[in-house]
Amino acid sequence: MNETTGEITLPSAWVVIPARGGSTGVPRKNVRLLDGKPLIAYAIQAALKVCEPGHVVVITDDDEIDEVSQSFGAQVVREQKTTGKATLDEVMVRTIPFLKELGAADSDVLLTIQPTCPFISHRRIREALKRFAAGAGSVITVVDDRHLGWLFDEQGNPKPDYSARVNRQQLPPHFRESGAIIAARIGDILEFKTRIVAPISLLELPEKEAVDIDTFADWAIAEHFATRRKILLRTDAAKELGMGHVYRTLALAYALARHDLTIVLSKDKPLGIEFFDQYPFAYETIEDDLQFVGLVAAAKADLVVLDRLDNSAEFVELVKEQAKVITFEDLGSGAEVADLLVSDLYENPRVPLDRQLSGVENAILAPSFETIPRQIEFRDSVKDILVLFGGTDPSHLIERTLRALEGYAFTGLITVVRGIGSELINPADYQLKLRVLTDVKNMPAVMAQADVAISSAGRTITELSSIGVPTLCMAQNVKELTHTHTSPNNGVVMLGLGTLVSQDTLVAHIAKLVEDTDFRRTLHERALQATAGRSNNSIVRRIMRSVGL
Repeated sequence: MNETTGEITLPSAWVVIPARGGSTGVPRKNVRLLDGKPLIAYAIQAALKVCEPGHVVVITDDDEIDEVSQSFGAQVVREQKTTGKATLDEVMVRTIPFLKELGAADSDVLLTIQPTCPFISHRRIREALKRFAAGAGSVITVVDDRHLGWLFDEQGNPKPDYSARVNRQQLPPHFRESGAIIAARIGDILEFKTRIVAPISLLELPEKEAVDIDTFADWAIAEHFATRRKILLRTDAAKELGMGHVYRTLALAYALARHDLTIVLSKDKPLGIEFFDQYPFAYETIEDDLQFVGLVAAAKADLVVLDRLDNSAEFVELVKEQAKVITFEDLGSGAEVADLLVSDLYENPRVPLDRQLSGVENAILAPSFETIPRQIEFRDSVKDILVLFGGTDPSHLIERTLRALEGYAFTGLITVVRGIGSELINPADYQLKLRVLTDVKNMPAVMAQADVAISSAGRTITELSSIGVPTLCMAQNVKELTHTHTSPNNGVVMLGLGTLVSQDTLVAHIAKLVEDTDFRRTLHERALQATAGRSNNSIVRRIMRSVGL
């Protein structure tokens, strides 16, 4: 113990990394690139954060491993080509004389670290050394691998390796060696010819650090962890703001779900909190932008996604000091300094095209739109009309549309989808065959039943287009008038700002869409053509590639 600092004094340590060149499961495994870096480099770099220079040694029979190891700062001990049948205990015993030539003492700790365990951290190596300071004879890294298991008895018959069939979490811990670290003092290894020396201390690893690569399936798991990022998704919902931002953030979260995600919401906008309470994503609430900047720094985020209308350049610059920044549908000055703008509804002329993804091919939709093919079969007659105006409908366009359908005397089924922030609708108030759905979870299934839709100018337009539903559109506000996807090329007839559209005009356009079969068919075909090939996964890959992640 250091009496001045109170910290445990760690023993002198040597790390030996055995790395043969004859891998068959994954050829050239030890120097194969994992997220742009040779596999063996991960173990070398972790060890160098703990050990003195010169105390990290790679044992190899391969020229390329030799060169790569030295380039990352390790010393190399060359061996002749081997069959790989020698145990690592035997390899360590015959390596120790070389370590002693470099200054190793019997009281020093020798840690064997496998290069196939790339995520063992320097903190874990330091924890292993602390165990020796506390009296351990050897330290072995393990992972809890409890499962219902089976063995064979002396007669070769199966028998259970458990006393009771219970859920896995209720079984007693069952540890297997992770392969990452086995450590003992050098003098003990020489005396007992093994690295397993009492008293034994088991050091349990988290899932990531326990990864041990033997096969390409293991390699795929390692690639997942190596490319997994910390991402913060900043969004909000409110009566005046609408629900579009949180719906897109939810869809983006599903597409990015393999990463470490946190959704960040404003405390003074409870509608967004109510929304995300329904879904399996972690979220935090904040008071203001300054607190958010602090959260980005504390989380050590790789990427921040801002989906909340217009951001200032000053705010985005502060966030960029900590992470890459992507904004969505941003016309603020922040879009001009962000790493990327995703703007499927309209282009921002102040942002260079090489930092902007625009158009319906870059529209993030709810993942349920991609689960199964949803394209509707065109019908000559209109029997079902879908009415939906976002999560809050601040301009009361649902009511205006229903009155227009009464004026047209439509006799088919009308389905109204209202969001959790919009006003209640009483079907008895209308002379229509009407059903009202609230907070729909499987919107594609509802849309696929419609022959025609009447909607506002948000992302719902692209969702309807992807299914091939001809749509009448009225904007909720002036900003929606700038949305370039509300065009006949996407299967849409845009009527303008909803509050300014007269009832006569609305009735006339309903009549046109219902009665003109050829016109409706053209809109149906154009909608499907415009959205063909679009997918959330391809968009996310495009986004991550654009910002270098």
